Amino acid sequence: MSDTQQTPAPKKSHKKLIIIVIVIIVLVALIGSCASGAGNKSDSSNGSGNSGSTASQGAQQEKDSTKIDADKFAKIENGMSYDQVVSIIGSEGTEQSTNEIGGIKTTMYEWESDGWGVATITFQNGKVTNKSQIGVNDQSTAKATMDKYNQVETGMTYDEVVAIMGGDGELSSDTKIAGVSSKLYMWDGENIASNCSITFSDGKVSSKSQFGLDK
Repeated sequence: MSDTQQTPAPKKSHKKLIIIVIVIIVLVALIGSCASGAGNKSDSSNGSGNSGSTASQGAQQEKDSTKIDADKFAKIENGMSYDQVVSIIGSEGTEQSTNEIGGIKTTMYEWESDGWGVATITFQNGKVTNKSQIGVNDQSTAKATMDKYNQVETGMTYDEVVAIMGGDGELSSDTKIAGVSSKLYMWDGENIASNCSITFSDGKVSSKSQFGLDK
């Protein structure tokens, strides 16, 4: 897939680094658990604008249809094939890495959103085992605080955590390996860059971390 976005190299590298860190956190949580057991169509009434503007909007909509967005990300499920994922997103992914160990071939692909967001999908032997994103699915309005964070305990369900936080978190990563499911959710804090991350293994809190939260 050709990359039509001209994103500064340092910023893209930073996004990839964050995605890799998220994937590592989820995989570590999985290992621990195993060991213990998009856009709406424009209103035609606005056709009073010049034809050049209308044509430009149409071209932009066509371009957007090949990008990852929150709805497409939500439709991708563990166990899907690469072709199924491409059918959902509307474009081929950009291969980021591939390796084969013990007869298991692992390949990671990247898709960019229309903005600055990026999603990576990991396939093992042709099937999705992980999806991760940053800036693609940022729809959570609930804010984390240190007081809320301290109330979250290992073993709680997602619904119990949502009740504490005051709303849903942003799904950053979803992994399923060897029958064990792990999901990483994030809640932003009040301050810029502050947040908390909570990992659920088979539906229960298995780990949590925070950065820069205030009371």
